[in-house]
Amino acid sequence: MSEAVKRLIVLAAGRGERMGELTKNTPKPLVQVHGIPIVKPLLDAAVAAGIPELILVRGYLGEQFDSLLKEYPTLRLVDNTDYDQANNLGSVMAVRQYLSNAYIAEGDLLLYRPELIRREEENSNYLARYAEYTDDWCFRVEEGSRNIQSIQVGGKNCYHMYGISYWSEEDGKRLARRVEDAYNGEQGKTMYWDEVALKYYKEEFNVQVRPCQEKDIVEIDTYEEWKALEMQEENRI
Repeated sequence: MSEAVKRLIVLAAGRGERMGELTKNTPKPLVQVHGIPIVKPLLDAAVAAGIPELILVRGYLGEQFDSLLKEYPTLRLVDNTDYDQANNLGSVMAVRQYLSNAYIAEGDLLLYRPELIRREEENSNYLARYAEYTDDWCFRVEEGSRNIQSIQVGGKNCYHMYGISYWSEEDGKRLARRVEDAYNGEQGKTMYWDEVALKYYKEEFNVQVRPCQEKDIVEIDTYEEWKALEMQEENRI
């Protein structure tokens, strides 16, 4: 049964140090590619889909995100004051009360296929593409299904993970409780938030892969990746 998506949560608190000089004075999601901030197509897609609420978790140079408020009147900015001491679990901890019926997305993803952000979803899922090999975060799925069996870094014949997921009403409530448990535990400062439901409390969740294609979403992790995208645009002109 489909559920109406209530909000998009964007995680945008990190320093983005691998972007070099580009993030010295600008938070990574606001770095421009093709003349627009990285995060803008994601926000635009949520607005076009009719998702009523936008939440952005900020940290590093957080005041610069105020520039988005005029264009996106439904946007709420939430501060992660712990962004410099913990991995992204701290950002999800800051918005744990809003995880039901919510997309959670990394703020450094350049979205080329906006229809991937939908007004309704049927179940908790992650966007991912099938890969014969990847050295990045990926999923193993149960044979004959799309149910995520495990999460790992690197693998063959797996699903390359993109940092856009949806959490149903019940899974969002459960995730909120477990995020708090994990954050207050021994590994809370070093854990990535995706590991909460897909590794440490996996038996409590049933999360599926939602397949997409390689060119639908571009992850921008480094200066070199940013430069390659900019050069592609220059070559089109």
